[in-house]
Amino acid sequence: MTLIRLLKKRLALLSLGALAFGAAATAPAVRAQDGGALLNALVRKGILSDQEAEDVRAELAAESAAAVLQTVSGGKSTNGINFTGRLQVQYANLETTDERDATGQARVSHFFLRRVYIGMKGTLGANFTADFNYDFAGAAFDKAYIRWAGSIGGAPFSFDAGFRKPNFGYEEYTSSGSLRAIERSGVTRYFAEDVNGRRLGSASYRVGLFADYNPNAFAGKAAGFFAGAALTNPERVATPATIVNAGNDTTGKIAVWANAGYSGRAGASTTYLVGVAGALLPGQGGVNSTVGSGIKGRDITQGAIYADVTAGKFQIAGEYLFAKVERGVSAGSTKDASVSGFWLQPAFKFNDTWELVGRYSRTDTGGRGIRAGDGVRSATATATAKCLDEYYLGANYCIVATDVKLQLGYVGGRTSGALASGGAVNKETVAGFRTQLQVNF
Repeated sequence: MTLIRLLKKRLALLSLGALAFGAAATAPAVRAQDGGALLNALVRKGILSDQEAEDVRAELAAESAAAVLQTVSGGKSTNGINFTGRLQVQYANLETTDERDATGQARVSHFFLRRVYIGMKGTLGANFTADFNYDFAGAAFDKAYIRWAGSIGGAPFSFDAGFRKPNFGYEEYTSSGSLRAIERSGVTRYFAEDVNGRRLGSASYRVGLFADYNPNAFAGKAAGFFAGAALTNPERVATPATIVNAGNDTTGKIAVWANAGYSGRAGASTTYLVGVAGALLPGQGGVNSTVGSGIKGRDITQGAIYADVTAGKFQIAGEYLFAKVERGVSAGSTKDASVSGFWLQPAFKFNDTWELVGRYSRTDTGGRGIRAGDGVRSATATATAKCLDEYYLGANYCIVATDVKLQLGYVGGRTSGALASGGAVNKETVAGFRTQLQVNF
């Protein structure tokens, strides 16, 4: 930059500084607006070029961010604060029919707030962050942990202490803002959501310690091998401060989690990710009806295999989940429940705006039991069966990338199979549609 241009730039900064000093008591947004107007005037008069004005704007933005950070930060070591949010509004219209007598139950026709997330992330020094996200719609945390992220021997690692999801269940771990089928599949819900006497609650939210090697590869943002491990409380909880002691041997025992995989690229437009995961959850077996009500000595051992491939505009993802639930078939039974299931989801992106998505999932509870509502969210159900088939076909309209997105899909499900030899076959079908409008910021 020549001496004349440097002097012009400094003159502009002095002018803006005087403006900011004179308006110190006004809101930051007002001062920024005034500064922008002055820069535009200097450009029109030929005092500054467009590029010089942009340089000044960048310097002022950096100084403004530093001033705001110094004001709101509670610690001198804090060098970054980010606020995030997500709002999802849904409408569901579903009808359940009992095939045994062709009677229909009450139809669900309802608007509701699915998620209302507010999150904040603070960066401290070069390696530490504190990250939390709270869902006001569900009155529960989505995450709350302290992270160290950096390099050990030239390899990328991250270590978390707090409340988050272990790396088990590829669909479950996928952000709710990135789900292509609005809701997660029936088999994922059966493994991940709260125990209710049928669902396992053996994935999703835990409090503990988490370690990840090459986390960007696990997220599909980089190529290479990735792995992870965790030591957590065995029980699934929505409130990080919960201490469970239900008279069993859960308290004092630790659940163990592990995962590994590879993310890569084949050609200019093809990416792929494959992985495996497993966990041992002590005291979570038996027939659970409430959080922490597992029976002493009855555990859950589980695993997962998953893959995600994108080739140009086409993407397909799928996962197989399986678990052994000790004495988990029914109350008083000595039989273990061998639970398994899978989901398969193809998608085709026509352009940056429109996307078509389909999904099929099947859950076999091994005699433990499942209802249509356990796998199809919002569905009414009364019959308990051995298996559930779930279907989805929908379209996504990205209004502003994926930050403002409208989704609409057909939802279907069907239970089948007797829980015991010679028992009644309880068949119910669910059919209807679900739509969601999402905003991320």
